[in-house]
Amino acid sequence: MRRVGIQAVNRGRSIARASATLVRGRLAERGLAPTYAPQPDDAFVVAAYFAGDAASLYQLREWLVPFERLSERLVEEGHGDAPLAIFCRSADHARRISQGTQLPVRFGRLAKHLDAFMGQPSLRVVFYVNQATMNFQALRFTRPAHVHLSHGESEKISMISNQLKAYDYIFTAGQAARQRLLDTLVGFREQGGEARMIDIGRPQLDAPRQAPQAWQEMTDSARLTVFYAPTWEGDSPSMAYGTLKYNGPALVRGLLDAGCRVIFRPHPRTGVVDVETAQALSYLKQLVIEHPRGYLDDDVRVGWQFDAADVCLAEMSALAFDWLSTGKPLMLIRPDDPCAELMNGGLFDRIPAGDARDPREIIDMVTAAAGSTGSAETRHAQAHYLGDTAPGEQQRRFERAALNIIGERGVN
Repeated sequence: MRRVGIQAVNRGRSIARASATLVRGRLAERGLAPTYAPQPDDAFVVAAYFAGDAASLYQLREWLVPFERLSERLVEEGHGDAPLAIFCRSADHARRISQGTQLPVRFGRLAKHLDAFMGQPSLRVVFYVNQATMNFQALRFTRPAHVHLSHGESEKISMISNQLKAYDYIFTAGQAARQRLLDTLVGFREQGGEARMIDIGRPQLDAPRQAPQAWQEMTDSARLTVFYAPTWEGDSPSMAYGTLKYNGPALVRGLLDAGCRVIFRPHPRTGVVDVETAQALSYLKQLVIEHPRGYLDDDVRVGWQFDAADVCLAEMSALAFDWLSTGKPLMLIRPDDPCAELMNGGLFDRIPAGDARDPREIIDMVTAAAGSTGSAETRHAQAHYLGDTAPGEQQRRFERAALNIIGERGVN
């Protein structure tokens, strides 16, 4: 009965969120400046398209710095003064994204707005950072190349989608992602899938890194700084990789009691689906805020944590794969739900992983890493998943790939 009650609460929360989102969206449209609409003189060469929900805005935000650098490169290459824009299907998202970037941001909810933006004769490449349903409204336009970027490298089952066949190109992180798609998507190899995938690594890892002032001002010393980055609970059994409600409080308390500093970075969608997870998240936020060695990381920036921490404790998420670039120890937590899909031979078979229901085991694994460096297996995994992670190399690969596709599509 308790489980049924929790499910009912979760459904009620979802319905309430959807209704509130609709109302906020219409109100946001009324207050949006006319400059957000597609303009008659727009001449963008590249666009980033976003049609996700508010909880997914992080997926676009993490690409802002790579997009800004690509825009600068396009200017250098003679593609105009403002060659790259962001197109949002929500007025509220457009407003919020514009607060974090100097790139032009356009909004269009209706088909006529989409037609005006996507119909620009200059447009050559459109990037997509997720698999939002409304992506397929934009994919009908034939002139620009449609390129799927995703919002991270991981082995979540959502990363292996037949929807990827709809895009002209897929920018993959490295050999692992490419092989994963070739081995899993039926007919993809025979349909020329290998030629449609381009390895770029993770350009976000080349963004400038500066720790927040609040972290820099922390004076408590510790023998070990732990970057604890659990994922969210997922919206289906196959995606139930998050275990925060089972072990989060015990893990953080145990690490703090062991004298560690803990950077706690919950996934932005944590607690969106499951009320028990939301309750555990609320408790953990308060715990790390009040503890002198705890730090709540709600910064949109990712990277400074890789320099500040000695070891990462993660679940199945892009942050675990990004951490490989550091060469430092990585510890994983196995999903508790047996329906959560893990790849044979994947990261969980390469990296130490603890039982979600045994926080003591996990704490011992983490604290044992004090003073150690990453293993040979970790270094091999870095090359397998990300390729060359030399400073600036991943951003350069991203820019080269974009320029090559622009060249293929022709320029006015």
